[in-house]
Amino acid sequence: MRGILIIVAALAALVSLAAWGPGSLDAMRLVNTPADPALQPLFQPVQDPVRTERADLHGAEDLEPGPDGRLYASLADGRIMVREPVGDWVEFANTGGRPLGLSFAHDGSLFVADARRGLLHHTGEGWDVWLGAAPDGPLVFADDLTVLADGRIVLTDASLRHAYGHHMESFLESEQTGRILLVTAPDEFTELAGGLAFINGVDHDPASGRVYVNETWSGRIWQLDPDTGEMNVLIEGLPGYPDNLEFDNETGLIWAAMPSLRSPDLEALHARPFLKRLVWRWLQIAGLPALPDRPAMAIAVDRDGQPVYGLTGPAEAQDGTTTALVWNGELWMAGLDRDGMTVFSAPGRDGTE
Repeated sequence: MRGILIIVAALAALVSLAAWGPGSLDAMRLVNTPADPALQPLFQPVQDPVRTERADLHGAEDLEPGPDGRLYASLADGRIMVREPVGDWVEFANTGGRPLGLSFAHDGSLFVADARRGLLHHTGEGWDVWLGAAPDGPLVFADDLTVLADGRIVLTDASLRHAYGHHMESFLESEQTGRILLVTAPDEFTELAGGLAFINGVDHDPASGRVYVNETWSGRIWQLDPDTGEMNVLIEGLPGYPDNLEFDNETGLIWAAMPSLRSPDLEALHARPFLKRLVWRWLQIAGLPALPDRPAMAIAVDRDGQPVYGLTGPAEAQDGTTTALVWNGELWMAGLDRDGMTVFSAPGRDGTE
């Protein structure tokens, strides 16, 4: 009997060490709405792009139309590039960090969510830091932003646990520490919402002031009242993990890029954090399972959350797209770790449905 107790105690100690010992996964519980099969027909058939533009420009995480009619892109090397009317791309500025989300104020000045430096404002001569990045500033993962009509800024801080470059750890942990901030001036902000599963892309409807935000790991889009912080689900059960979000003023549609299809096998573990801790030990030895396909992919929904269009590009070897923007009658897509911009015909503008 004593021998059995020793064996049981040893096994219990081994399991405990595997689950909570050095290098363990700090897993959280997350129960997602599964991908809605009713959305699948929107994404069929696969659509071929019209062209790929400037494959030498790497990592255009966000694309943003400027008040000057030009298109701006945030690159992995810190540059912000702008497309001239004749089609040439020239350097506008360099943040010296990793620019992600871009948004213009009504005076035409540019604000940037820089994952390494924080919330930046371009002065015309350089950069002012409105909110700094950790460890000296309050932001851990400045991700995206939108500047409202009155100058207030809605900013997403995607995770308080994992900084830029560690989004896979955030996903595997299914951690929910992301927050939405309302910034009113340099070093002045309030938290509108917190406890979110990698809160990401954000944009607003100028007509109503309503803000729309992507919660990546949950596969949903929220609508947010920036005055009260009240949030309501606009749509959930998306087939992919939504990243950046763009509001199309011309059509009133909300476009969300999805860099990857959902992973049902890994998501099944999100509801069982203890089991996931144990599985993580095996994955450290055997490696991650095959990840879902990552074609260019996006969805457009209306202000009521009704899906209108879906787009899936051909299967590719490179990473998926993190931004989808209708600009000059075309759907422009690019990604955090992709080469160039992939341009499609905009759904509904070429006879497609």
